[in-house]
Amino acid sequence: MADGAARLGLSVEASSAVPGELLRSARHVHATSFYRVPELAAGLAVLFKEAKSNKASTSLAIGGDPSGRWDRVVLDAVLRVTDVLLLDAAEAHALTGHPVLADAAGILARRGPLVVVRDGAAGALAHDGSKVRTVGALAVDAAAGGFDAGYVAAMLRGLGRERALTIAAESAR
Repeated sequence: MADGAARLGLSVEASSAVPGELLRSARHVHATSFYRVPELAAGLAVLFKEAKSNKASTSLAIGGDPSGRWDRVVLDAVLRVTDVLLLDAAEAHALTGHPVLADAAGILARRGPLVVVRDGAAGALAHDGSKVRTVGALAVDAAAGGFDAGYVAAMLRGLGRERALTIAAESAR
């Protein structure tokens, strides 16, 4: 969404930057580069809450933190209104400080969203706070956009978490 907002000529300073008509007609709202666009991050909880009130699902791709701070204060408010959090293993470890990936994903999932984590040669996992689903090795860890798009597209088609995880892994190849 941050990239899309720039292409549409929208300001990303707050949730009010997205036209209400567009938000009301959306089936799904996806944001990316959370820590790279702080102005978007600050208003994202409000935007996602409004999207959810209009029956849209929400997803967030972290996209790294160039500052290395991994501030969780603003993120926690967003996670409460996020359906799917998409990130890589390094981001999951940095956000939680936990060395075991499944446990790190579980910590994040207990904050609200389904957590879907790419881990390159080790595969990928989805954690809903109680159950972990896994898929085998990913061909390329750098294909985050394809992985994320594959997961969200499968989810929106109602294919279930396990199938969505498999499709996401295939989309990253």
